Amino acid sequence: MSRSSAAANQLDQAGFQNIACITSGLQKVKPGTFDSVGTTELQDAGKAGLVTVQGKISAVLGTVLVCAYLFITFFPEQAEKLLQFAPTS
Repeated sequence: MSRSSAAANQLDQAGFQNIACITSGLQKVKPGTFDSVGTTELQDAGKAGLVTVQGKISAVLGTVLVCAYLFITFFPEQAEKLLQFAPTS
């Protein structure tokens, strides 16, 4: 599989068979279309591992935001005092 039609043409001229060229982006490749090694889906291959990192960051950020919301909801006076300490421009 190639992400460049020029590379696919070169491989074809060199005698390789079963060459595929993705022109509409990896996001359009449905799981199971091509054989792959590992657990990462092909549409995530071009993201340089960000998919695995993003999941962890999203979970932490979501937890922080929910905790902040609950703190502001249940302790509004304390939240207001904390916000007064925040630097302003």
